[in-house]
Amino acid sequence: MKASPNVSGYCATKGGVRLFTKSVALECAAAKDGVRVNSLHPGITETAIWDTLIGTAEDGSNAGPARGPTLDKLTERAVPLGYKAAPEDIANGILWLASDESRYVTGTEFVIDGGRSIG
Repeated sequence: MKASPNVSGYCATKGGVRLFTKSVALECAAAKDGVRVNSLHPGITETAIWDTLIGTAEDGSNAGPARGPTLDKLTERAVPLGYKAAPEDIANGILWLASDESRYVTGTEFVIDGGRSIG
């Protein structure tokens, strides 16, 4: 949700997803087809990709035992809530977007990041 050095390609594609979502949401609303379009933006989540991103896999795989403590230290500094998301935290957001409880939500950016994108 914020610009960062050394990941310009990632930032460009994320920006594209954000505006693409809004454009398609408007197109679907105009078509009155009942389709809602939203984008989901998770923060630091306990997944194997972090082994590669922060270099904690011992053998180059995504299974290094050092992931937990190193990722915990990163999130203590980088996330206002002070802890990483569990995959279930992200899944619960997706379930809400897919439910009738969010029937009036379209074109939004649903950010689940423990407050990381606030500042």
